[in-house]
Amino acid sequence: MHNILISINLILFLIFFYKRAREGLHILQLENYYNDRYAVWMKRYIKKVLNIKIIALLLIPIILLLLNINNIAIILNIFLYVVLIITSKKAKEKKAFVVTARIRRMYVTYLLIFAVITFVAIFVDYKIAMIVANICAMVAYVFVYLVNIVNKPVEKSIRKGFCVKASKKLKEIPNLQVIGITGSYGKTSTKYAVNTILSQKFNTLMTPESYNTTMGVVRTINEKLTSTHQLFICEMGAKYVGDIKEICDIVKPNFGIVTAIGPQHLDTFHSLDNVRKTKLELVDSLPENGLAFVNWEDENIKKAELPSNIVKFGLTKKADYYAEKIQITEHGSTFDVVLPDKEKIHIKTKLLGELNILNIVGAVAIADKLGMTAEEIKVGAKYLKPVPHRLQLKQNPNGSVIIDDAYNSNIKGAKMALDVLKSFENKQRVLITPGIVELGDKANQINRDLGKKAAECADYVILVGAEQTLPILNGLQDRHYPKQNTFIAQNLEEALQEMNRITSNNTVILLENDLPDNYL
Repeated sequence: MHNILISINLILFLIFFYKRAREGLHILQLENYYNDRYAVWMKRYIKKVLNIKIIALLLIPIILLLLNINNIAIILNIFLYVVLIITSKKAKEKKAFVVTARIRRMYVTYLLIFAVITFVAIFVDYKIAMIVANICAMVAYVFVYLVNIVNKPVEKSIRKGFCVKASKKLKEIPNLQVIGITGSYGKTSTKYAVNTILSQKFNTLMTPESYNTTMGVVRTINEKLTSTHQLFICEMGAKYVGDIKEICDIVKPNFGIVTAIGPQHLDTFHSLDNVRKTKLELVDSLPENGLAFVNWEDENIKKAELPSNIVKFGLTKKADYYAEKIQITEHGSTFDVVLPDKEKIHIKTKLLGELNILNIVGAVAIADKLGMTAEEIKVGAKYLKPVPHRLQLKQNPNGSVIIDDAYNSNIKGAKMALDVLKSFENKQRVLITPGIVELGDKANQINRDLGKKAAECADYVILVGAEQTLPILNGLQDRHYPKQNTFIAQNLEEALQEMNRITSNNTVILLENDLPDNYL
C-alpha cells in the first residue's frame, strides 16, 4: 500500500508539473527560446512564477516529512496535488503552443529528470524524492529555464547542421539571386510586394509569413528551395546585434532592402545605434556588384554611413524612385512611380496607407533594376493584397468595418494606421489597442505620443490592459480627450465585447496591435 501511495504521488506530481511547465515552455517558445528574454518575462510575472499559494501548500508535506510524520505527509501530498490540478485553469492561448522537434527534445530531458526522481523514490529514499518533486513543482517555470540551458549544446549542434545543409543547397544553385529584406518595420509587407511583382517575370521563393529568424530562413531553404527557383526573397529579422549578419553569412544576398531603422526591440538592442548597426549588416554583406535599396524617407537611414551602391526610394524627389500624385481612399490607393530616365508607372492598388505605397515603390525599384517592363510591374501591383493583420480591411457581421492592423505594431505604422482610420469621414471611428511593446525606456513616451495621435483620429478608444496602456491614457488626457469616450478592458475578449456594444453599420474599427500571451 505504501508503494502504491508513493506511485500516486509521483504520477500526480508529473501531471501538475506538466501543466505549469507547459505554460512556461509556451512562453519560452514565444520568446524564440532566448533564455534572457524568458528571464525578463519571469521577472515581470514573478507572482505567477513563484506562486505563494502553491509554495505554501507544498511546503506543508515537506515539513511533515522532515519531522518524520510520513504517512500523513504522503496522504496530504496526494490530496494537495489533486486540489491543485483541479483548480489550475489552462489560460487561453492567442498563439497556439506548437510541439516542435525542439520542444520534444525538452520533453525527453524532463522525462530523464523524472526517471531519476522515480529511481530515488524506489531504490534510495522516497522522502528525498517527494521533497525534490515538490520543490520542482513549486519552481516549474524556473525549471524551463534550466532545461533550456541543459539542452543548449544539443540545440547548438543541431542548428549548425541545418545551417550547413542550407548553405550547401544554396551553392548547388549557382544562378540563384538572393534578395534580403530587413528593417525595424515594413519587412513582411515589403517582402510580399516584392514577391508579387517579381513573380510576374521570375520563379520566386520567399520566406513564408513572418519567418525571419536564422532557423526560419534555413528551414525555408531546406524544405522549399529547388533548382528551378531564380530569386530567393529572404526576410531578415533581428533582436540582437549580429542576427542579420548570421543570416547573410548563410544566404549571401545579392541585393538588400532596408525598410526603416527605428526604436524597435530596444529591450534587447538597448540603443538606436545598435538597431542601426544591425540593420545595416545587410548592406555591409552585399558583394561589390550588389545593390542596397534604402527608404529615403527614414531619417535614421539618412544619418547612417552608406556605401555608394545604394538606390534610394521614397515619396519625394530626393529619392531615385519616388511616388507622386498620391490619392488614398478607404477603397485603396493610386499613384505614379517616377523612375530615373524612364516613363512613370501608374499604380492602382487595394492597399491602404503611405507606408504600403513606400513599400511598393521599393518593390518597383528592384523590379526595374532586374529588367522588368512597366507593364509587368503594373500587372504585379494589381495582384497585391493586404498582408494578414497589416491594414487588412474586414467586414464585421454587424455591418461595421474592421481595419486589422494587429500584427506587431510600431510607432510609425501605428500613426499611419490612425491616419487611415481618420480618413473614414462621416463614420464613428473606434481604436482598440494594447499599445506598443519592446521599446525599452522609450516605451512610456512613445505610447504617450500614440495617445495624443489617437485623440486626433478616433471618436472612441478601447485600451487593452490597464497598466501597460496608462501612457496612452495620459496622452489622450494631454489632448483633453473626453473620459466617457474611453474604455479600459482587462483583455481582448472584454475589448471586443465593448466594441460590439458601441458599434453599428456606420462604424469603422482599427485593431492596432495584438499582444501575444507573453505580454497579456
